[in-house]
Amino acid sequence: LVEGATTIHDANRAMDWSLPDDEANTIAGLVIHEAQMIPTVGQVFSFHGFRFEVTKRQGNRITELKVRPL
Repeated sequence: LVEGATTIHDANRAMDWSLPDDEANTIAGLVIHEAQMIPTVGQVFSFHGFRFEVTKRQGNRITELKVRPL
């Protein structure tokens, strides 16, 4: 589980991932950018070799995601 506000840089360093950080600064921002929408809880996306499931949302902010490599 990853907080939506976690920076991509920090997640990449902590988990030895290689998510791109040129279009967004945070994990939530990356999901919103790739989905081209603000996802609802329970929605699942796969991109950049990872699976992202929105587990918590507060207003228009994604506050928690379940992320795992594919």
